[in-house]
Amino acid sequence: MNSYHQSNRDRWDAAAAKWKAMIDRRDTWRKIPSHPELVFVPEEMKYFKDLSLWYSPRAKLPVGSHSTGIAGKKVAVLGSGDNMAVLALAGMGAWVTSIDISEKQLDHARERAEKLGLDIKFIQADVTDLSVLPDAAFDLIYTGGHVAVWISDLQQYYNEAVRILRTDGLFMVNEYHPFRRIWKKHTGKLEIEKDYFALGPFRYNFSNNILEPEAGDYICYEFHWTMSNFIQAVLDAGCRLIEVAEFGRHVGDWEGAPLQGLPESFLLVGRKD
Repeated sequence: MNSYHQSNRDRWDAAAAKWKAMIDRRDTWRKIPSHPELVFVPEEMKYFKDLSLWYSPRAKLPVGSHSTGIAGKKVAVLGSGDNMAVLALAGMGAWVTSIDISEKQLDHARERAEKLGLDIKFIQADVTDLSVLPDAAFDLIYTGGHVAVWISDLQQYYNEAVRILRTDGLFMVNEYHPFRRIWKKHTGKLEIEKDYFALGPFRYNFSNNILEPEAGDYICYEFHWTMSNFIQAVLDAGCRLIEVAEFGRHVGDWEGAPLQGLPESFLLVGRKD
């Protein structure tokens, strides 16, 4: 693990208790296994419901693949964080492996899984080094939320994701849109703070309160990848893109800028050749 990732892990371990308290206050996590639409957008859900979308139109589909859904499939969630996506996938009947750099985050997720009666495997690892997992072990690799911003080598991250994916499996990336990362906060107008093409690393000194960032003793590093970085990394990892989508209009208070009219997130769906 490199020094950037070590620092980011230490801060997330320190912040995990406050993040858990926020999730507990919302108290939606108990509903997620039976209501996965609380986590996933329609663009994602269609792949979980209809496995025929995974295959080329000219492919000979496995028997029963049209409507079997994701139940029984092996899924890895990389950078699982608060594990809401993990709970949703497990609730749909998938065999899920949750992988995150923060052991504290995984501890809280284990507690929730036990309370919900879900059989989930948890692994603490850096997503750029998944050597604990064998090649071609999973039908679906999912990574979502705000993961890539903490990763110093996007290509190695995606290379590892695709390595552990079986041929014809899907690699799904749902990330915060990079157009939203460049603006100054709390100015009341769109004013550029960072050049869109400046990738970082950007160093910050924050407290353990990740919900309301303030100066503190924890060093963390961010990396601001562009849309072309994301797309090219999926292609170079060995996947054929079958869908690219941009969606979302919500602007959170934490974003601190008038971002109305800019896409909130994007989705990349790749199929391993």
